[in-house]
Amino acid sequence: MRQTHVPGAAVAVLEQSRPTSFHCYGYRNREQRLPVSPQTVFGLASVTKSFTALAILRLEEDGLLSVHDPVVRHLPEFGTPDGRATRRITIHHFLTHTSGLPPLPSIFYTTVRATHDDPPYDPKVARRVGIDPDHTPIDTYPQLMEFLRTARYRLLGPPGRVFSYSNEGFGLLGAVIESVTGRPHEAYLDDAILRPAGMRSTTYDPGVLFRYPEVTTLYSPKRTGRHHGLVPSETWWNDACLRAAGGLRSNAADLARYLQIYLFDGRVDGERVVRASSVRKMTRPHVPVVGGVAYGYGIEVRPDYHGTPLVFHDGGLPGVSSQFVAAPRRGVAGVVLTNAEGVMASRLLMAEVNARLGLSRSTSVFEEPPRRPVEHPLQEYVGWFCSGEGIWARSTVAGGHLRLDFRGIEVIQENLRCVPAGGDSFVFRVGGSFRQIVFGRGPNGRVASLFVGHRVLRKRTPAELRRARTGGTVW
Repeated sequence: MRQTHVPGAAVAVLEQSRPTSFHCYGYRNREQRLPVSPQTVFGLASVTKSFTALAILRLEEDGLLSVHDPVVRHLPEFGTPDGRATRRITIHHFLTHTSGLPPLPSIFYTTVRATHDDPPYDPKVARRVGIDPDHTPIDTYPQLMEFLRTARYRLLGPPGRVFSYSNEGFGLLGAVIESVTGRPHEAYLDDAILRPAGMRSTTYDPGVLFRYPEVTTLYSPKRTGRHHGLVPSETWWNDACLRAAGGLRSNAADLARYLQIYLFDGRVDGERVVRASSVRKMTRPHVPVVGGVAYGYGIEVRPDYHGTPLVFHDGGLPGVSSQFVAAPRRGVAGVVLTNAEGVMASRLLMAEVNARLGLSRSTSVFEEPPRRPVEHPLQEYVGWFCSGEGIWARSTVAGGHLRLDFRGIEVIQENLRCVPAGGDSFVFRVGGSFRQIVFGRGPNGRVASLFVGHRVLRKRTPAELRRARTGGTVW
């Protein structure tokens, strides 16, 4: 934490046969030197997706939907530029990020109002990477679905074929819940999951948030040239139509109760919250991702983590870095919450969880592939790879090695040396951890995409790059 200037963090670790242990570090408010405690409320960001998935499976238990229902059965307004593919997209595809939706700039347009006075990015930088900072705000599910119907983009492939992380798909699961129940999805989640689990400090509502006794201050980077420091931010991202993808706030004490669902087959303190069959369906490895990890429903799965299955999910937003993890067969689970973005939160949590599993504290949840000789000329991988979420990556060859630069909105890293790991796969190191990337090829056999950060970034031509800078990129 000293090395990365993280203001505060809370860690909770559960073992079936022992009381929950809490480890709290640093400050929830650095300026006032207010300490972190198990009751300090942090943002969860994408850890929220596991709650949304549980709510969907709870509805399936009651016979109100099936995960194999076409989305348009419950959301007739949903559409994409490919009408035929749209009709084949199911709830399962949203839950597993396999709908074919590419990374889009929707998350910036849904948060415009909340971040108007405290913008998460420089508008000049946004325009350079194809995001319009003056875009009309997207406030409602109908507006989001209209955007998905009319925006200029191509699906990554037929439904079910390509994994690429999609906040839009998970956001619309909230709309599915509302369509099926006739109630706000936040109210349904509260009645079906949060209250039965005894989670009294977990909420979507930023108004209620500030009435809790302990709420963290958020810290975001303020970049100055090549360096940046963390500064306080008073703005919590609040996007009504993507809340189901990342809008929950909670504390370590509540999440210690939530983790019991994974250790005790859907029960919390002996009381049934969801069926064991729903937990199994959620934590099943439905689609491979990378590094020995697959994706279930709103949760990542490593089927064999040194002899035991492991489930987990990370979260990241301005002022938020989080992760939860569970090894159900070993009866161990944990969560970490921090109040700064871009933090390697998993290193804090896994050091503790790995120790309970008898592993080295530095063991990664992702399996690092072995180094292998280059199989193709490195020049095949050179180019720009860009997404609508503001992630731009440029690969070059220098000194006989493939090198990667990130020059997007939130991530600025340069000259990352990529080591071949077989086929079109490479590994680079950053922040003391490794990252695996995989280049994808089109029907003509040429490199057409880059899989990084769980997203598929398409390769761009020089003409597309010029159009991007005027907001005209076709995603």
